[in-house]
Amino acid sequence: MPGRIDRIVFRALACLLPCVVLAQAPQWPTPQDIDRALKANPFPGADRIGSQPIPLPPRVNPQRGAIDIEALARGKVQLPNAGAASGTVPAPLRIFITLDMPRASLQLLTDQASRAGAVLVLRGLKSQSMRETVAIVGELLGNRNVAWVIDPEAFTRFAVRQAPTFVLTLNDAASNDAQGSCSSGCVTPAGFASVAGDVSLDYALEAIVRRRPEAAPRADPILKRLRAS
Repeated sequence: MPGRIDRIVFRALACLLPCVVLAQAPQWPTPQDIDRALKANPFPGADRIGSQPIPLPPRVNPQRGAIDIEALARGKVQLPNAGAASGTVPAPLRIFITLDMPRASLQLLTDQASRAGAVLVLRGLKSQSMRETVAIVGELLGNRNVAWVIDPEAFTRFAVRQAPTFVLTLNDAASNDAQGSCSSGCVTPAGFASVAGDVSLDYALEAIVRRRPEAAPRADPILKRLRAS
């Protein structure tokens, strides 16, 4: 009896083995299957591709008062919430700084710039972040009205190599030239006087006048405003 049962089991396995092999083997499409699929779903020709309309990019209208990204890309932008230089004539005094300077120095120069009508100039963004830059500037500014700009080209125009550097233009023509780029004519050394060092604004102006007496007509009114406030 056991031998008969073994024979029955062996025959059953022999019948199932081809089915298992067929179930595991992949069913690859035949050339006839591929031809039928291509006829049912042909590739688009050049005429069909050219006739498809190309979608236009969405138009974005920036809100007034928002950050001018295009101006930032060109390398010069006035920071939001920063005061503008008073009057229509460009400010004759610029203070070139970095936000990595000691905090006490930044606070002193911000306060003196607000009283002197000077423009504070940054080379670029703090940690490449406009949000972080605006936050630091806003904290330093408080309620003071100070002009802050990001102008990397100005560092080249005035040969600024360290911060802070105090630059006083000696005439209105030099002040106007300073608004442009080196491609339109850089400010020559004769058109401005500068002093570098971690000093106060009044000390820097006095040093400029000692070195360049012809700077006195531009420096004296600024010194008077500083001393009167």
